[in-house]
Amino acid sequence: MLLDSVCSAWSTAKEMLRSQIPDHGFLLWIEPLKPLCLRDNSVVLQCPNDFSRKWLLEHHRDLLEKALQQAFSKPVSLALEVLQRSGGPESAQQEHQQETSPTHDNSRTPKQLHLPGFGGPRPVGRLLRRDFTFDRFVVGSCNDLAYSAALSLASRKSDTWLPLFVLSKTGLGKSHLSQAVGHHILNRDPSFRVLYVTAEDFTSEMVDSLQGNTLNRFKDKYRASCDVLILEDVQFLSGKERTQKELSYVLDSLMESGKRLVFTSDHRPCEIPKLHDTVRSRLAQGLVATMETPDFKTRVRILKKKANGNQVPQEVLEMLASEIVTNVRELESGLNGVLARSRLLGTPIDEALAMEVLKNLQVAGKQLTIGSIKKLICKFYQVTEADLLSKSRKQTIVLPRQVAMYLGRRYTDQSFQAIGRSFNRYHATALHSVNAVEKHIKAKNEISKQVFFLCEKIEARDF
Repeated sequence: MLLDSVCSAWSTAKEMLRSQIPDHGFLLWIEPLKPLCLRDNSVVLQCPNDFSRKWLLEHHRDLLEKALQQAFSKPVSLALEVLQRSGGPESAQQEHQQETSPTHDNSRTPKQLHLPGFGGPRPVGRLLRRDFTFDRFVVGSCNDLAYSAALSLASRKSDTWLPLFVLSKTGLGKSHLSQAVGHHILNRDPSFRVLYVTAEDFTSEMVDSLQGNTLNRFKDKYRASCDVLILEDVQFLSGKERTQKELSYVLDSLMESGKRLVFTSDHRPCEIPKLHDTVRSRLAQGLVATMETPDFKTRVRILKKKANGNQVPQEVLEMLASEIVTNVRELESGLNGVLARSRLLGTPIDEALAMEVLKNLQVAGKQLTIGSIKKLICKFYQVTEADLLSKSRKQTIVLPRQVAMYLGRRYTDQSFQAIGRSFNRYHATALHSVNAVEKHIKAKNEISKQVFFLCEKIEARDF
């Protein structure tokens, strides 16, 4: 079958798949596939690497074959072949160094031979973390814009490129996302020269080049020998006049050459003090994508992903997600504490074990959680947490429990099911409790006054 016919049928199949797979998944897994031929009733598609081939066969094989059969109007099977690199040993070395980009300055020094068991040339910039890839990143409403923009940049879906500025507080995943861009580009073509550095690295390297009289080599590295620049924590450029001046030249050179740029920071470009206007304008020239604190559902999904195959009960994941609400880094710390404690003590992973870990975990800042609501309720109504979790139906216990569930629903992002489980109840009980308290509020009775008082304490962060 002619290649043109195969390409036409594949285009039809892709349109079918586009409506069945989320946009970010389609861009990551389906878009890179290229049709090769029809061989013995098997449609041969080319994928960029072995990992992509394995993932597609495990997760999307049936979907792909169904779309192909409809597009070709006959029974066909799927065959995936990995893109073959040319160049023998040198290509093998490039595959081995997918996480970094080698230096390409051969004008003065001869090419060095590589001994078995040793890596190639010293990597440029920092190493990319192996697990900081797009498929390991959990997408939610808090970060979907940043994720889509980063994936689009990495997939090169446009002929014109604007810088991507990823903005978030510490520990929300901006380093993960920026490094995922580097991984994705190198997986598609290891010959790309990806520089991943922090603002502090850039400054130190420039100072060293000035002191060592190697400034020309420094300029060549960042202006001529760079295809993708990932610059982390640009807020640390504040006040560094000489560094900012050199960086502005670098950015001008890369932008004029159509290179890809990714910046990360916990401050908007306009908020970084002592930043030169030329640098500020270049940082703000592209898309500023903000990453917010993940909501409860996203935190649970993050914990499932971070569990890496370890069997952690759903109620434990929800307990951690409800009590650790600041950032992803602390979520991971809590989960690792639970897993480590379970292995060291030889005890099963349950809510009691998670509670012990949470007691020892230092959570930054004063955050409102179901646990802090319980403590507020216990202090106000003179009951114990065991009373709230008990099966008692005494009004002196039922009312505090209902108010606690109402406050949990009003001031946290947890579902009725999660709130109910926090009090050893079903979601229907949590829903009933919220409705009961709302009736008291509408009646403007004594209980409503108590609820308003507790709401004021919460809103004043007095809990």
